[in-house]
Formats: sequence, structure tokens, C-alpha cells
Amino acid sequence: MPQPTVHELIQQILDAAREQGMDQQQLAELAGLSTGTVSRIKQQTDASYSSLSKLAAAVGLRFTLTADNDFVADVELGRLF
Repeated sequence: MPQPTVHELIQQILDAAREQGMDQQQLAELAGLSTGTVSRIKQQTDASYSSLSKLAAAVGLRFTLTADNDFVADVELGRLF
């Protein structure tokens, strides 16, 4: 399974914020970031893990690591057991 790019992660977070009716200022405030930081992230599609994590949490999302193994994925999805 291909890994999402930073741009795709940012877009998912921004989409979730829009779906919740948040504007950029509200998102920044909930994430504990400046509106300038959020604007920079949107324009440059680059961000630190810390900033991405804060933005994700502000819209009710979080990052998780999963095994890069088809067998483990199949077990987790209930395809084998």
C-alpha cells in the first residue's frame, strides 16, 4: 500500500476542518499554532511532525503506525481469523 505524501496528509486534515465548519483561524487556535504557521503549511505543503500532529488532533484525527506486512494487515482487517 503506498504511503501518503505530506501534501496528502495536510489535505486530509484541511478537508476534515472544512467538513467541521472550521476556518483557518479556528483550526490554528485549536491546534495551538499561529495562523501564519497554518498558512505556511498550506502553501508550502511541508510541516513538522509536531505541527501535523497538532493539526490532526484539532480535527479529531491522529497518526498511527501499522506494520508494513500483508499478513499482519490481513489479520488486523479480520481476513484470516
